Amino acid sequence: MLWILNPHAGRGAMSGKIIGCVNAFQQAGYEVTLYVTQGAQDATRMVRERAREFDRIVCAGGDGTLNEVVTGLMESEVRPPLGYIPAGTTNDFALSLGISKVPVEAAAVAAGDNLQALDIGRFNDRYFNYIAAFGVFTEVSYATPQQSKNIFGRVAYIMEGVKALTNIKQHHICVNSAEMTLEDDFIFGMVSNSVSVGGFKAITPNGVALDDGLHEVLLVYPVENPMELQWLVNDLLTHNMESTRFVYFRTAQISFDADEAVPWTLDGEFGGATQRAEIANCARAITFATGSNANLEQPSH
Repeated sequence: MLWILNPHAGRGAMSGKIIGCVNAFQQAGYEVTLYVTQGAQDATRMVRERAREFDRIVCAGGDGTLNEVVTGLMESEVRPPLGYIPAGTTNDFALSLGISKVPVEAAAVAAGDNLQALDIGRFNDRYFNYIAAFGVFTEVSYATPQQSKNIFGRVAYIMEGVKALTNIKQHHICVNSAEMTLEDDFIFGMVSNSVSVGGFKAITPNGVALDDGLHEVLLVYPVENPMELQWLVNDLLTHNMESTRFVYFRTAQISFDADEAVPWTLDGEFGGATQRAEIANCARAITFATGSNANLEQPSH
């Protein structure tokens, strides 16, 4: 097993937990190689270069570290099963996979036999595990210090949006997919594959499958005043699918063409600014060690 550890994730959440995790791995029969990341993109390089040497890869860190490891696997010719020990602040993806926040318990899952091939998103020439997003509510994720990242997506931050309503930028975008084509102004958009984003349940949490080859798309129209913003928040929180304040649908492939470069966030990290974003679902591209299969499609017999 290759265990990749980000020592800085979640304010050093793994400090003091390493021996317990290694013990869990060894009890499961693995010989463990521990690699501590040395900087940005180091995890990607390590996995891409050495994936073929191992039967399993485990990642300990936040969603950004997991994104790097997944990218390395997608760029590798060999993709051994991947385990995840969440050590970030929100850990949406771990929640979707039923993985415990307790590192030793997560290690047991990571070394276990409950394996499921899950969808991975491709964003132009990059990859994401569970979300690509633009607009209001996203900038905080990569413009905020690591210790403040747990604020991303929370109600407190949405209410901050009321105060900063005049600063909410609108993006004029043409959206194209097999299911829908529309051109309009949007203040927020996300393409996701998760039952939770920023700690929030997805709009239709009971209907999200992480291995159905489809992404969930949410596009939010501009609001004119604080009252409208409050109504929008209420519609999102109550999963009001009849709302005219946003558009929600599923698709396997979608493109966004904007009048100007739009900044995107991928799995909570800055993903660059681009005028054109092509997003595709790489169906069941990577096999994960999972806790519960509640959000996974069961193989048809």
